[in-house]
Amino acid sequence: MPLNLQKISVIIVACLIMPLAAQAQPREAGSADGQGGRPAGPPDYFSLGIAAGMGRPEFVDSNIVVNPFPFIGFRQGRFFSNQAGIGYEIYKNKGFRISALAEAGVQELNRNMVDALDDMEGLDLPVYAGLSVDIPVSRFVLTGTVQREVGLASDGWRAIGSLSRPFMVNRKLILTPSVSVQWSDDNITNYIYGVSSAEALTNRSPYQADDSFKATGSLTGVYRLSEKFTLVGSTGLTWHDDEIVDSPIVDQRMIFSTFLAIGYNF
Repeated sequence: MPLNLQKISVIIVACLIMPLAAQAQPREAGSADGQGGRPAGPPDYFSLGIAAGMGRPEFVDSNIVVNPFPFIGFRQGRFFSNQAGIGYEIYKNKGFRISALAEAGVQELNRNMVDALDDMEGLDLPVYAGLSVDIPVSRFVLTGTVQREVGLASDGWRAIGSLSRPFMVNRKLILTPSVSVQWSDDNITNYIYGVSSAEALTNRSPYQADDSFKATGSLTGVYRLSEKFTLVGSTGLTWHDDEIVDSPIVDQRMIFSTFLAIGYNF
């Protein structure tokens, strides 16, 4: 696998794993919302670890890759890293939370690593910024996020909605199934999956993409090996709509991915 893809994977799983591992840490007494709606919040933490991920991009002639990489996660006051990126809690009360959130769309650079597409113009790293809202619904958590690419790449908008439900199997194991749907406007979709006339070949027609959707279902497990070590595993399946699959540079509608990680909590 190209070295650049390995560097990208470091960032992806850094943001994805450690907040789940933090769920397995013991919470301080009174960590629920305090008096007068003022949240005490979860304790600060800093975690390091190593992971191995496996997956195949949706682009033509892509191969399944297995890749080991390090990761890092943290929470410091209102600042945190989570599965979406780096954030700051603006408001929190009884499980309801509004956060400012920024992330680098590193997964969108997978096209740059496909040998069959190396004659196409390379994609620049997109950076998304916006607001995220978490709403508790019974035992579920409903999350909505709206972000705009800040202008380094597509200059487009996207929205993501997800529903998750943590299950405390026992004192050491948490299982969290989740489903999510992402909408991307035509600027983002065409930037990633479009083919310009200059990039067209006899077997690659020009393609102008419009708004698109993708949906993901996943299951994540967090297991406390000890007070300091946490084991995390996850597997997921992503579906792409026709606007993406109709692109001549895409040949997979369903994408499977999985990873396993172990972290040390400082």
